[in-house]
Parts: sequence; C-alpha cells; structure tokens
Amino acid sequence: MRRRLPPLAVLLLLSLPAAAPAARPAAVPAATVIAQAQALLDAGDPEAALPLLDRLLGREPKNAPALLLRSTARFMIGEVEAGKRDLDRALALDPALRQGWLNRAAVALSEQRHEEALAALEKARDLDPAAIDNDLNIGAVELLLGRLESASESFSRYLARLPGAADALYLVASNYAMTGYAGLALQHLQQAVALDERMRLRARTDPNFASLAQSPRFQEVLLRDSWQVTAGAHTAGRTYDFPYAGGDGPLLQAALDALQLSGEPMEPRVEVTPDWALLWGRMRVRLSQNAQGQGVVELTAPPEAFTADQWQRRSKQLLDSIFIQLAKRGQRPAPPDEEW
Repeated sequence: MRRRLPPLAVLLLLSLPAAAPAARPAAVPAATVIAQAQALLDAGDPEAALPLLDRLLGREPKNAPALLLRSTARFMIGEVEAGKRDLDRALALDPALRQGWLNRAAVALSEQRHEEALAALEKARDLDPAAIDNDLNIGAVELLLGRLESASESFSRYLARLPGAADALYLVASNYAMTGYAGLALQHLQQAVALDERMRLRARTDPNFASLAQSPRFQEVLLRDSWQVTAGAHTAGRTYDFPYAGGDGPLLQAALDALQLSGEPMEPRVEVTPDWALLWGRMRVRLSQNAQGQGVVELTAPPEAFTADQWQRRSKQLLDSIFIQLAKRGQRPAPPDEEW
C-alpha cells in the first residue's frame, strides 16, 4: 500500500523551488574582447584575433570598432576584399573612427588611388586636427600627386611642431626620396643625421633611398662620420697591431664578442663602412684604422651614463676583452698598455 503524505508534508514539498537551469557563462564585455584582439594584432597574430572578433560580431553585428579590427585582421592575412567590406561597414556605422579613415587611405594608396587617399586623410585630419601625423601623411600623398609646393608646406607645418626631432626630419627626407626629389631628400637627411647619427644607418636600409644609391652626395652622407665628442664625456681607446679590415675583419667580430660577454647593453644594429664601424648603447664604440695601419677602438659615453670609477673599470674591461678575443683568433694585437 502506498503511504500517503500528511497534508503538511505535501505543502512543504510543493513549496520547494524548482531546480534552476544551468547558468550560461556571462559574455565577455565587448571592450575586453576588443582590447584582447588589438593586443593580438599588435603582436602580429591576426589568426588568433579573428575568432574573438567573429564571436563578438555574432552577438553585436553593429559594433563598429570590432568591424574595424576585423578588417585589419583580414588585411593582415591577405583577405583584402573581406577586409574592405568590414572597413566600409565600420565607417558607415561610425564615421568618427579616425583610424578607419587612415586605413582607407592606406588601401587607396596600395591601389594607386591617390585622390581617394588624400580625401580619407583629410577626413582623418578633420576628426582630430591636433594629431601630429596629419601634415606628414597629407604631405606624402600630395607628393605622389605631384603637388610639390603644397606638400612642402604640409611638411613644414609638421616639422614646426617637432623642432629638433631627427626622426621627423628623417621621415620627410624619406618621402622626398621616394618620390624622386633628391635635393630635398638629402637636405633633410643631412639635418636628421646631424641630430642623430643613427639616421644614417636607417637610410642605408630604407628602400625609399634606393634611387639615390649612386648619388655622390648621398654616398658622402653615408660615409662621413662627423660626430663630435661633447664636453665632459667619458673617453677611452686602444690601438691593436693589425688593420681594421671592414665588416668581415676580426676587429669587429672581437668587439661584438667582447660586448656580448661583458653584458653591456647595446643596440643590435651595427653601421659598417670601408673605413669605420659604429655600435651604440650606453657607450658609443667606434672601430677604425690609424695612419700606421693599426686597428683603433674608441669608446665614448655621456657623463651621466657612468661615474668616473665605473667608466675607468668598464672601459678597461672591454678593451682588454677585445685584446683577448683577438688573441683567440690568432691575431697579434698591440700590448694592452697602448691606450688613452
């Protein structure tokens, strides 16, 4: 016989809440997804960014920033037409996306549609008149359109906002070089190098300067080391009893090995010419050759980089280490007391 529940027990059972359905995971906020996708794009990983953006746009199909990022990801993997569609839709939804207009200008430039590129850049300028790159970008496209006077005015406004900036002068020089204005390119490159000699090395590897490779004036800029030691700078040097021998010579290899062993932080770039080589870090390392055919290593550093004791110890260690590295290569360097 089935046992009947007392009325109170029935009442209690009926009042129990029904089991809640399993909670769905909360959606990641759009701003978080966009930040994650941007970080992946910045790291050069569009394949990882695309699924994040696809899911976000699945639930928010009118999210203009997400469409803009997805267009960038698609451009990066070569899906140009799909990237264009996303870019057009993003700008239709939100015409205030300045980066979208910059991207549209880039697309137009890649397809030789220079007037459209200029119009897009002017729209970007209107959205943020204070942006530092406005005049540089517009000037570059004006050059491509053959409008030298207006381009030069744009570049002048750009440089006026960045007085004494070697990088700004270099970018203007590079644009002039790209469009064949050799004289203006060299004028601005010389000014850039005078402010920061690293701009010289940058020009060596910039395809925009390829057309000037045979220019005597350009070669003069590349081969002249006009750097001057500043007042109060630390200096040290040593001669070694064999010639400089260029980028393939043992002196440069010994210096590179010695610097690596020392742990001294240095930039990865090395500038090499037939007569000298340069390395940069907290100290400037110059390799060359004297009139007697001996290899010369000169070290300099700004006064704030080292104390006097640190400099004396650090420079001697490096010069001694170069001596040791040369000896390992079977060279016959000068004794270590031939220094200054």
